[in-house]
Amino acid sequence: MRKDRPGWGAGFILQEMVEKHGYSHSDLPDIASVNRYFKEVGLIPLRVPSRDLPEPKKRSTVRYCHDRWEMDAQGPVNTLGLGYVAMINIKDTKSKAYIMSFPVMVNSQKHQPKTVHYQWALRLAFIEWGLPRVIQVDKDSVFYPNTAQSPFPTLFHLWLLSLGLELDFIKYPPPIKNAMVERSHQTIDRQVLQGQSYSCWKELWVSCNKRRDLMNRVQVNPYAKSKPALIAFPNVVKNRRTYEIEKESQQMQLKRIYKYLSGCDWYRSTSKDKTFSLGGWVYYLKKAKPKTQMHFKFSNRTKKLICRDANEQIIDSIPLKGLTIIKIMGNTQNQIIKTYKKIGRSRKCPIES
Repeated sequence: MRKDRPGWGAGFILQEMVEKHGYSHSDLPDIASVNRYFKEVGLIPLRVPSRDLPEPKKRSTVRYCHDRWEMDAQGPVNTLGLGYVAMINIKDTKSKAYIMSFPVMVNSQKHQPKTVHYQWALRLAFIEWGLPRVIQVDKDSVFYPNTAQSPFPTLFHLWLLSLGLELDFIKYPPPIKNAMVERSHQTIDRQVLQGQSYSCWKELWVSCNKRRDLMNRVQVNPYAKSKPALIAFPNVVKNRRTYEIEKESQQMQLKRIYKYLSGCDWYRSTSKDKTFSLGGWVYYLKKAKPKTQMHFKFSNRTKKLICRDANEQIIDSIPLKGLTIIKIMGNTQNQIIKTYKKIGRSRKCPIES
């Protein structure tokens, strides 16, 4: 009856057996026993516990410049001479400085910047301003895996962790949160894109930097209540958390990632072949049962995944895949340096999606 009618619960099935099949209530097990049986034979799907990623410790602490940056990408804008441009904007929460406006060429209004574009927007911002402590973003798929009840950090998230930065996901949609960078979309759009025509990406990139520098230094609107960031907060340029693109791989530390992962929990179901997926990698568990739910935690001591079955019994420990500096950076150190040297020189954007 349950197989033929998956929507019928244990209570309804028991009543059906009494009324239509001649059983009495004393002949039948109780609802809890029936549900346990359904669960044992796989007729009730396992409930997957929900586990969010650990939150930054410095979530509410914004006392100084570069304690927190807000980052977001504007929806693609059809720009004369170039086509659709999605601008990645970054602002400092304390000083309200325009940290970065990085233009990304996309194919249509439906396309968005990818991980590599956000990485380069931040690399260029790090070179100019140094490293912040926290970066605040929405739950776009580049930053947060939205398909899992217990998500594994994205490569972008791991990259920031390795550099000693925390990623903070807003809990409420704009304009309640990320309001500052959302307003900057309108400002940059009016200052750089509206009514303008560009012959190449380099010309747009130069224009972005000039207008951003002007808004940070000069009181363009004499009636404005707030002063430009570099006048109101002259110390915004003095950030002790420095960054050198030539030494990015040396600044990255896997132990920071390990520490973060040790505070995470993941639940995954094994396939019929005893495999499961975590962080985009497929693992095989020889001792696991097919199509059963597993619980995983990362041990900072052994640097391995501790695998537990539905009864929380440890059945195996396996090494994590994909945690290498080159994989997390997205390229080799030499290639990143070569790409950086092309920015500002090449007419086309040298960053390939």
